[in-house]
Amino acid sequence: FDVTFKVSPNGRASGYLDRLAIGDDATVFRRGNKSRFAGRFVGLVAYGVGITEALPVAAAEVEKGDAERVTLLWANRTAADAFWGDRIADLEATGKFTLVSIFSRERHDDALHGRITADVLQRVFGPDIARVEGDAKFLSVGTKLMMAETDAMFAAIGCPMPAFSLFTGK
Repeated sequence: FDVTFKVSPNGRASGYLDRLAIGDDATVFRRGNKSRFAGRFVGLVAYGVGITEALPVAAAEVEKGDAERVTLLWANRTAADAFWGDRIADLEATGKFTLVSIFSRERHDDALHGRITADVLQRVFGPDIARVEGDAKFLSVGTKLMMAETDAMFAAIGCPMPAFSLFTGK
């Protein structure tokens, strides 16, 4: 399988991975005990390199077929920070997946501008939440603080966690 990561200055995990040669073994944490709860709509929020976890989850949700729609909101500073264009295009070609980009440091006609707020979540996910009459599940991937803030934003738009969480457990 592929392992994709972005080397961050002073990053403990990315620095460790960057020092490995192709074919080396990597020591990782064992898998947790998370349970998946399907919804007719799945919304994901990825902050920066959080896409490396969020996009495979999005692909799995499209493949499983429980969700009628899967939407991924990906926050980056600039368009240059984005990658995996071919993988995203393949998912979009299924007709069940949509990527919404938001950039904090530059404007583009095909992307939102600014930071993720409850208003942004409502704008991106609100129509689908209403369409499936609340049968929606969400996942955010970022730092612990970003994920906690995103959970609070979801609560502000009527989707409190863990009731609307795609996964529960550790």
